[in-house]
Amino acid sequence: MVVKTLLTARQFERICAELGPCELEHGQVTFLSPGGLPHSNVSANITVLLGMWARRTRLGRVFTNEAGLITESDPDTVRGVDLAYYSYRRLPKGREPQGFSIVPPELAVEVVGKGQGWRKMVEKAGEYLRMGVDRVWVVDPRTQRVHVFKADDEPTIVSERQTLSDRAILPGFRCRVREFFAS
Repeated sequence: MVVKTLLTARQFERICAELGPCELEHGQVTFLSPGGLPHSNVSANITVLLGMWARRTRLGRVFTNEAGLITESDPDTVRGVDLAYYSYRRLPKGREPQGFSIVPPELAVEVVGKGQGWRKMVEKAGEYLRMGVDRVWVVDPRTQRVHVFKADDEPTIVSERQTLSDRAILPGFRCRVREFFAS
């Protein structure tokens, strides 16, 4: 008989820095491969574009670098989201949690990296939506498209030639999708 010990989000938080790139899925550590330069470039571009908008509007802030979100409990799942946007209404200034967050951001962004398939991206998008995230962008550097997921709605696809905006959660933010992929 094989008995697996499941980790809690709190236990995972204490050891994850020593493990390298990883997430906690249903209590078990899963290792991630580095996303590669295209992944990193796209993540940086989106961070700059959304970060500049957030500073200009003073409506919220952007977190990046695998910000830990606890998407499920018992057994726990912790995702290292590529980028998260929180309004100050949802996460007031000075109230940033230490460590992983159970507070859902308005926007979670995942950039498809090396070795990541669509099944996993759609699974993550569903987890984010179930935890209360309003929008999930899955950004694909290969096709240069953004897949926008909302709760109780079909995903939409925004191509590189189109403009991405969302008045409900990012009032005043507009950008051509191709800006995400500029090098």
